[in-house]
Amino acid sequence: MAVSESRVYHVGIVVPELEPAMRELTETTGVTWGRIQRDIPTRFGTPDGPRVWNVTFVYSKEAPYIELLQQLDDSIWAEVGFHHIGLWSDDVHADSTALEGRGGAWQCAMTDDTGERLGGCYHLLTAAHCRVEFASVERSRPRLERYLAGGDYM
Repeated sequence: MAVSESRVYHVGIVVPELEPAMRELTETTGVTWGRIQRDIPTRFGTPDGPRVWNVTFVYSKEAPYIELLQQLDDSIWAEVGFHHIGLWSDDVHADSTALEGRGGAWQCAMTDDTGERLGGCYHLLTAAHCRVEFASVERSRPRLERYLAGGDYM
């Protein structure tokens, strides 16, 4: 049986506080962490119009990557717990539109000035009772590589 690379590259978990969650996961799994990225103002398109949320997150340095997101009221990250499965996408807008057409409710995405979905694009999967995030191979993979090498993600 041939092994193929999966589009899945991380899981996202919303936590009330990053540092205690990082310590607990390190003690339990042995993962190590990149630098916490704090209060990064990020523009998202939503079904209700544009929003800017100041996101705080950290990634583990080992694959499969664990992304911890700071709980943020009045946002997509308001509820604590498992949040999403992160998927690489060669065309976020096309993947998002196709999934929406199959019933995967679009929740939000980082957008350009025209409203095109560029990444950080979240959909709800009703039968699986989970969320997926499309991340751009072109835009996000270099950011992740820079981050894992010790730099900032954004």
